[in-house]
Amino acid sequence: MFFLRDNLKAYQLLQKQLSCIGCQVELDFEEEEAVELSFVTDDIKVYREGGYPVVVGETEAVHEKIAILEKSLPTRKELPIVEKLFKLVEEEFNREMRTQYPEVKINIGSAMVTLEGPDKEVQSGANTLEDLKKKVKEKRVKLSTALMTFIGSSGAVSKYQTRFQQRLRNPVSLEVGSELVMSSLSSDALDEAEATLQRDFDVANVELQGALAAPPDLDGLKEILFKAKNEANSREFRVDVSFIPRTGGTPNTKVQLVGYRENVNKLKEVLHDYQIKQIGTQEVLNLPNPDMLDCFDKILGMIGMKQNKVTLKASRFPYPCVLVSGPCHLVKEAKQGLISALASLTSDTLILDGPGTLQYFQAEGKVGKELLESSFQVIVKEQQGVHSANVQSKPRSISSLVTSGLAPGPLPRLRCNTVGNNVAIKTSLEIKLGSLIDAQANVLVVPMINKNLTSTKIGNSLFQKAGNAIKSKFDSVAAIICNVAPGDVLQVDAPQSLGCSKLFFIECLPWDGVRGQSVKALGNGLKRCLDLCVQQGYSTVAFPVIGPGVVLKYPMKEAIQVLMENICQLGLSASSGSLTTIQIVIKPGYPDSEECYQDVYRHPGLNVNQGGEAIFRSLTSDLDEITMTVGGGVKLQLVFGDITDETTDAVVNTTDFVDFQIGVCKDILTVAGADVEAELKAAKSTHGEVFVSKSGEFPCEALFHVCGQNDAVVIEQMVIRIVEHCESLGFKSVAIPAICAGAGGLDPGVVAGAVLRGVKDATSSFGLNSLTDIRLVLFKINVFLAFKEKAMQMFSTAVINKASVPHSTSQQSVFRFLGLSRKDVDGAMTKLTDLYQAQCSSQTFRKEELKDLTQDDVKDLKQLVETEGLYVELSQGTLKVSGLKNGVIKVMQMINASLHGNLRREVRDREEEDLYARVAWCILGHRGNWERLPKTANHSLENNDVGGRIVDAQGDKWNADLPRMEAKRYLGGQTAKLKRLEHLPEYRTVKEVFKRTVGKTVLKIERLQNVHLRRAYEAQKKQISDKYKQQGGECEKLLYHGTTQDNCDSIVKTGFNRRFSGQNADDGSQLMFVVRVLTGLYTQGQENMRVPPPVSNQGGHDRYDSVVDRMDNPQMYVVFHDNQAYPDYLITFK
Repeated sequence: MFFLRDNLKAYQLLQKQLSCIGCQVELDFEEEEAVELSFVTDDIKVYREGGYPVVVGETEAVHEKIAILEKSLPTRKELPIVEKLFKLVEEEFNREMRTQYPEVKINIGSAMVTLEGPDKEVQSGANTLEDLKKKVKEKRVKLSTALMTFIGSSGAVSKYQTRFQQRLRNPVSLEVGSELVMSSLSSDALDEAEATLQRDFDVANVELQGALAAPPDLDGLKEILFKAKNEANSREFRVDVSFIPRTGGTPNTKVQLVGYRENVNKLKEVLHDYQIKQIGTQEVLNLPNPDMLDCFDKILGMIGMKQNKVTLKASRFPYPCVLVSGPCHLVKEAKQGLISALASLTSDTLILDGPGTLQYFQAEGKVGKELLESSFQVIVKEQQGVHSANVQSKPRSISSLVTSGLAPGPLPRLRCNTVGNNVAIKTSLEIKLGSLIDAQANVLVVPMINKNLTSTKIGNSLFQKAGNAIKSKFDSVAAIICNVAPGDVLQVDAPQSLGCSKLFFIECLPWDGVRGQSVKALGNGLKRCLDLCVQQGYSTVAFPVIGPGVVLKYPMKEAIQVLMENICQLGLSASSGSLTTIQIVIKPGYPDSEECYQDVYRHPGLNVNQGGEAIFRSLTSDLDEITMTVGGGVKLQLVFGDITDETTDAVVNTTDFVDFQIGVCKDILTVAGADVEAELKAAKSTHGEVFVSKSGEFPCEALFHVCGQNDAVVIEQMVIRIVEHCESLGFKSVAIPAICAGAGGLDPGVVAGAVLRGVKDATSSFGLNSLTDIRLVLFKINVFLAFKEKAMQMFSTAVINKASVPHSTSQQSVFRFLGLSRKDVDGAMTKLTDLYQAQCSSQTFRKEELKDLTQDDVKDLKQLVETEGLYVELSQGTLKVSGLKNGVIKVMQMINASLHGNLRREVRDREEEDLYARVAWCILGHRGNWERLPKTANHSLENNDVGGRIVDAQGDKWNADLPRMEAKRYLGGQTAKLKRLEHLPEYRTVKEVFKRTVGKTVLKIERLQNVHLRRAYEAQKKQISDKYKQQGGECEKLLYHGTTQDNCDSIVKTGFNRRFSGQNADDGSQLMFVVRVLTGLYTQGQENMRVPPPVSNQGGHDRYDSVVDRMDNPQMYVVFHDNQAYPDYLITFK
């Protein structure tokens, strides 16, 4: 239609032909533009219809144009091909195409090869690929099912395919199914590959019969073989072991060894050795009380049971038990005798509610406890942290092994309770960093979706570590439990390679909102896992933070909230059974690892109390503060935290002195404020030096700004200089970040080594008098762990103390007793209590003895109380300290030392006062006047006991250099002269005369010295002296001149100026000059005088030197020449 519209000739021809048969044609269409192409003519048109160009014209012309167009365009051909098949022919195909058809471009995609180029060559290339595919040869190899399974699961397929590609002329592919299928272009390659596999792999089957085919001998064999297997598989999966029971009348088990021939042969040797050596049987005796495991050898000694031909071994696996091994007839007899002996024992628990109990019996009291055990034939086991103050003892019949009874009532000063073996043990909470699969716990909790082992990253990690061993166990349980609802838990026995007993898999749902089903299901699953641990008697369980991953997609805070709610709920419950430890495992290295740790560690539920006691016995973490004692007794602390939270005297900022809006620098300047940032920007680049600035709003004395230059040597030197600056400034504490480990990008291990070496060198090389605490504040988990590792290597473990975070202030100590009779146990409990009481004492300190304690004294006292485990009670101003005698004595010594220190300070004060009246040390002030130093600085300088440090009257700190009689200001670096004046009667005279004149309190007397003013005064003095030589000299007097604060500085620098006349201060002034005045010859003055009157009434040039207010007893002198008065002293008074 468009063509007829645009071609009139064709339209007329059509109308003519139709009219011959009585028809006519009308064209009705919407307007549309034709497509412009280079070959469009009057007879050929191109239109667009349905997204395609349509060529319209006479048939022959259209075909001709289309042929031309097709020849001008390249051909693109897609060839579907299996990727594995293409790898076999790829090298040969590429070689053929480069040689024969270089113009063809080859694009290799997923299961597709695309050829682009000239049509003929593309088609030939496609034929080439098809021919090569047909040349691929296939060879099927019959192997045993076990060997096929091993090759498929051990990674051998990819390993050998790579080896064949490297060593054989043509690649060989392997495919494991019902049989091993090998494919290659070369028959020789297939033959060689088959020979290699037959040579490298093997299957061995060994029949076990009799005692070896059944537990416990079979269990011993499994343990040995699994251990040998794990050693062989430490680097790669090389061998597998399976035990296949046979049906029949007598025990019969087949051991199947499959894997690499070398490793199979080694395990066959292990099996053969065991068969030869292992003759006899083994039986298991359950121990319901796990505490017996740790002291089982002592129990055997107490009951007199000897091990001859029968071996008795306590074991935790698979549950608390005793393995009785030996000849069959002796094993049964020994087992029955052990049951009877254990059933006759009596057990009980003693709680001593007093400070330092365990500390005493683990140190000085250890020998006494051992003698008690020997004398009463009992075993005493310490157990820390049981909070059961009101639990009553309850005798119970121990048909299963032990009995219990009541102990004596409470003793003076102590609360003693006895409890049965069902005491509720408070649970500890541990935050671990690492992978869940490496956690050391009885139970690991794992998320899953749709009852699929590898549906989550943790499940995948377990499978990669344990392989088919865990998969088979998981599949067996999953097959039994057909329907698993969200929140249900699958209990799977853990393979031995994982190092735990059980795996609890929680069926989870992806995140569907706070009020959705996912949160409810996860909460139910977590609670179920905790309940199962209590019911089944497990002591430790490890949880990951389930949810915030790519599969479940929980928000981090919501996932933590669900986990912590359930854990805290267990802590609030009446009993956690044998569950003593809950681990929360956080994997470091993720962007949100730090946030996850902080949210768990600071969760509000951990601070909840129940009955005045915390719900958890303790909270510990791999990021707990580490404290080390380094050179000079300096305390070095590794702290995981934010340096902007520090309150040390000095805080170190790391910067490049160019960009102040990155890393630690930005955080510190944000707190410090704009003034500090401006000061830092104005500072010259001080690479290699410490730039000290004011602290601004930051809660410290000063900020140290350093640049580590991403160089470990520079960082080490910077740390040494930081310590030097702290010491010279008298700072006691400093906080240092990981210099260059953040924005600097330096490896944390390198930074840790440099910083710790700097600390070690600085503290061991210098005699430090001020600095006592260095805090290394580390914000990233990986940085903290790097510093921790380096510190453990660099410093002796004897000086490292890991600070845990106790959540309970209870001082109860629990002791479990096990003895041959009730009488022995009761006697031992009473004796142990007496031993403790004999070592306890208390001391009360009166208010008068405590009033002079300084803040540092109180801090040291608190630390001593914590270290010695003492109990402190404050009442009406008195302090009562109770606990072990040695600890109480140390407190007495500390307080007495403080009192003696106060006496020494009083003596020092008297010495300073006495010296201050005789000797004056002065410093040249910024106004050019000598300022007297305070009493402490005066005493220190006189006795050469400055240690490089003095403090002036304004509180500024100076570094004194006595040989040069100079002092340098710590902050700013200005230098000022020092001067020593001895025998100072003039000060006393000035003060006494002033006190007689004005009844005011003198605060300070400053001796003023201005060389230029004094020279001018002395010249004027000589002139007047010469003038009145016959009358007696210059007539010099010491007078007072009060002035304003504004004029004070000017008078000190430039002397008296007549422009200041009339500006004398009134009686309320606090500043008064003692002035040397040359009064000379004076006369009665008048108010309006501007110059002194002439001496003679006849006039002349000879005038009086001064005038007075009255001639009989002058109180005021006025001079008219500036050089007639010299400011000698400045008195500050109130």
